[in-house]
Amino acid sequence: MKILRLSLVLVLLAGKFLMAAPAIEGLVLAENVLPQLEPVLTAAAQQSPSMLNRALDLEIAENNRIQARAGLLPSLGGYANYLQSRDTRADLVGRVEVTKIAYNFSINQPVFYWGERLNALKASEIQASIAKGQYQEGYRALAQILRDSYMRLIAQKLGVKRWAAYADFTKNQLAKEEIRLAQKVIADAQIVPVRLAAEQGQLTYERVQFDFEMAKLSFARLSGLPPLSDNEIPDSIPTLGYAAGTYDRLLAGFLAQKELPAIEAVTMRQQLESAGLTLATDKTRLRPKFSLVLGISQDEQSYTINVAQKYRVNSVFGGISVNWTVFDGLASRAAVRSDLARLRQMKTDYKVLNDRLAQQAQTNVRQINFAARNMVINDRSLLSIESNLKSKQEDFARGTSSEDDVNLARIAVYDAQINAIGARCDFLNRVGEFLGTIMADPVLENVAVVK
Repeated sequence: MKILRLSLVLVLLAGKFLMAAPAIEGLVLAENVLPQLEPVLTAAAQQSPSMLNRALDLEIAENNRIQARAGLLPSLGGYANYLQSRDTRADLVGRVEVTKIAYNFSINQPVFYWGERLNALKASEIQASIAKGQYQEGYRALAQILRDSYMRLIAQKLGVKRWAAYADFTKNQLAKEEIRLAQKVIADAQIVPVRLAAEQGQLTYERVQFDFEMAKLSFARLSGLPPLSDNEIPDSIPTLGYAAGTYDRLLAGFLAQKELPAIEAVTMRQQLESAGLTLATDKTRLRPKFSLVLGISQDEQSYTINVAQKYRVNSVFGGISVNWTVFDGLASRAAVRSDLARLRQMKTDYKVLNDRLAQQAQTNVRQINFAARNMVINDRSLLSIESNLKSKQEDFARGTSSEDDVNLARIAVYDAQINAIGARCDFLNRVGEFLGTIMADPVLENVAVVK
């Protein structure tokens, strides 16, 4: 757990990627209009199962960096033997008890590897930086899913009320028709569709209620928090404002940048840099590598014609070790050519990616505009239907309208409210997607500041 917390601190302190998004005037996000969502997004950064796994990815990347750094540091190793033996020698009578002690300890420091070890370290640092960027992007994607899921819970909660009202309405209708059937006012065939409508209404209500409970459990698993109670879920999403100029300015600023700040683009640039380091390393495969060696040893050596007569030798040694692969069957040449081809591929992919991100940002803004217009239409429709309900209630009070008319008007209001919430939800999702594309989503502050 301590390692996990350390990984989280590492990514939170990574300034290159995790820059707090500035407040943007006129921006509307789900957590701005639904304050209950803000603590959920904050807690999910630390408690969501998906974020815990991504934190482990950071731990892996950091340890890979440490392994690569080890190639630049001295290595110490050796061996030691202590042997008791009983030798039978031709030049001596009987057996000889012999104690043999041998050891060799040395320290090896890479000195000149044509930048190979340094390139490996730089590549591992790039991979660690990519992992941090992916951690941030993973949280942003999670936050967007949580926003959408939370708003849909609101719509589902209202849907449960709607279908409960409809089930009650069909039950009342059935009770009235059963009385008419008992009085022989209607035939048996006429009550069949009424009974089916009542059964279908009850079934739909139970199914919608079940789906709502499952959605709450799914949201809990996704966020890493306990399931929400009905009271913790708002009854509606407030009416939203829309300032087109805000999104147009953000789009213009995004497109004006020479290097797009989207995580995909940043990651591709880093991968290009890493591929360049791999190319530089492969070019040195047939060059001699030099290391400095220092050590001490103890062994046995014969100094006479009688090779069985050995003496202890203690040695302190130092020097330069050279490792040189002269010919490798053209493997290094093939590796260099592959690296060059891969670099050309990545450069082409990077250009395509930039074009796609620019087009995606422009599409996002258009979609925001469409969603805003649809939201306004649904809001106006809701006002009209609410006005109709009020009119029916007034007519019922005067005795010119039936209770069934009022109930049907109320169900129509539920439908209009669900449509309006769906339109507002769509608008807020479009805004979140656009801000995610241009890396201006304020939710990134949750992984940019150590809490």
